[in-house]
Amino acid sequence: MSDNLENTSEFIERLKSNKKFKMVAMAVGAAVVLILGYVVYYNLVYVPQNEKSKTAYWLELVQLENDSLDIALDGLQSIAKNYDGKIGGEISNYLSGRILMEKGEYQDALKFLEKADIEDVYVGTMVIGLQGDCHAELGNFEKAVKLYEKAAKRQPNEMTTPAYLKKAGLVYELELKNFEKAASLYTQIENDYYDYAKMNNIEKYIARASNKQ
Repeated sequence: MSDNLENTSEFIERLKSNKKFKMVAMAVGAAVVLILGYVVYYNLVYVPQNEKSKTAYWLELVQLENDSLDIALDGLQSIAKNYDGKIGGEISNYLSGRILMEKGEYQDALKFLEKADIEDVYVGTMVIGLQGDCHAELGNFEKAVKLYEKAAKRQPNEMTTPAYLKKAGLVYELELKNFEKAASLYTQIENDYYDYAKMNNIEKYIARASNKQ
């Protein structure tokens, strides 16, 4: 028993004099403090603000329904700033971008759309596609087509994927004169998205692009 106590005391003394151990202990302690701080912030600050942000933009939607674009835009921009990183803030960025596109202010619209980080399959994909629309309107066709292709590849589905493949194909065909690439994208729609291809007469686009090669 006595020997055990002496051994334990000796071990503790060695730990106290071991600088490397002290540094590791301090690092672990700091990490624990950071983790606890994050948990407290997330539960007491982020979660309540995130929930509040989800309803913050509803009044601005009413303004949109009343065609009060400027009033809605002012409110949405304020919400986007106040709830940056929250769901309501991201949606406000998206809506601000849409309004600015309606007003023909594509460069300003991009500033908000590029900030909008939305996980939803369709809306999140549309955010990327709308950035492509802005660049297309500004004449930045190389940038536009890359964004359309990015939107098409994001979480493939029967609605947005063929729609953005078609948009990319049109830019390749009509603006960049890359008829082979355009025909390839149209053919991908025909092969992988039959219903969309049938409804949008994709055969016509394939024939047109192929005849230009």
